[in-house]
Amino acid sequence: MIAAPLITGATLPRSARPEFTGSANEYFRIWIVNLFFTLVTLGVYSAWAKVRKKKYFYGNTRLDGDTFDYFAEPMAILKGRAIAAIAFAIYAFVSELYPLASWVLIGVGVAFLPWLIVRSAMFGARCSSWRGLRFDFTATTAETARIILGIGALVPLTFGLAYPYFVARRKSFVASHYAFGQTGFSCNVRPGALYAIYTRASLLFVALAASAGGVAWLLIPDGFKPGSSTWAIFAFVLVFYAVVMTGYSAAYAYLQSRITNLVWSATHAPGARFESHLQARALFWLYLSNVLAIVGSSGLLIPWAVVRVMRYRIECFAVTLDPDTVHHAVPGLVGVGAAGQELGEIFNIDFGL
Repeated sequence: MIAAPLITGATLPRSARPEFTGSANEYFRIWIVNLFFTLVTLGVYSAWAKVRKKKYFYGNTRLDGDTFDYFAEPMAILKGRAIAAIAFAIYAFVSELYPLASWVLIGVGVAFLPWLIVRSAMFGARCSSWRGLRFDFTATTAETARIILGIGALVPLTFGLAYPYFVARRKSFVASHYAFGQTGFSCNVRPGALYAIYTRASLLFVALAASAGGVAWLLIPDGFKPGSSTWAIFAFVLVFYAVVMTGYSAAYAYLQSRITNLVWSATHAPGARFESHLQARALFWLYLSNVLAIVGSSGLLIPWAVVRVMRYRIECFAVTLDPDTVHHAVPGLVGVGAAGQELGEIFNIDFGL
């Protein structure tokens, strides 16, 4: 298929809301089978598990009457994971025997970071499609290096003060280099808006964290006194930690909701404008209740938690579609290896939207 009309038979722009048609029960069956075979194969099956999970979530996400598709090959992911595992083993081995040499490896990793980001984004995009057209990521390694290493260097030089500016430029750059077929996206996130978001989130966390001691003292007054029993001290520390983590979760939910809404509102493409309306309180409750449910069920409610978050995020998303817009496929679009994506996952590097 070489072209896909975004809308047919329409005369005015209209809003299309995606929907998630999957369920926790369905995903639980996939999740438990994936977990079992990953364990008995000592992790080899994890590549097939990843593809099954992606196919399920893509295939159950419907936009304007059509679902998304995921085309990654498990063997490509397995090869990428093997490379990532070898790289991680080398880093762990060298760091243990020659601690100073670990800084050399970190330097090498930083130098390869732009390449890793490009390959990871390209792999994920080219393995995804909607209405028969594949997505793409068009940034080059040199362009990515100017953003990630060039502007990123301002963060330590300014003792973190330039971080919101860096995030604004990074997210604008990444979003602006995604494409649906030959149709490129554009994004311009305002740094000032991000500074306001980070400031409010920091104040929220500080306020809640500062009250942790007072809350713990009110609930467990004996835990603060000299000579208190071990159980009283333990309970005091537990309450204190719970309040601090609640403050962190609230600030994190606020950041996630506001930044996601900001980025999508600043992103557009020919024939499409995007909106996101995540609520910080709702996201915070999802995170908190999910953690409690997962801990209380010894992990068995992980699929339920994942589906809840997925459904809420999709319910808060909308696309305004313009009439009669046609998108064309990229001729000769080829797949890329999964090494970049798997290296990013194993070293916990995420530069997506």
